[in-house]
Amino acid sequence: MDVIRQALAITLVFLLLWAALWFLRKRRGVSPSRGRANKTLMESRAKLALGAQHAVHLVRIGDRDLVLAVHPSGITLLCDLPPSSPAHVATREES
Repeated sequence: MDVIRQALAITLVFLLLWAALWFLRKRRGVSPSRGRANKTLMESRAKLALGAQHAVHLVRIGDRDLVLAVHPSGITLLCDLPPSSPAHVATREES
């Protein structure tokens, strides 16, 4: 009898997890078929690898360009570029 109760409990947990994920996708408008979220909100513009665990990223969030340093301790904001100045950065896809 305990095996049946445990199986039902696990099934209920998975159903609740599926329902929560379905609700969040519908609420945010994210579809698994699209793959990525809306690119107009946040976009990776460029990346410069400085070492095995250190890199500098140029990220656009809305109309703001941020220069971020990524290191083993976390992420540091290096500068926030003003929206009026164009950032002349060649964007390319990196694997």
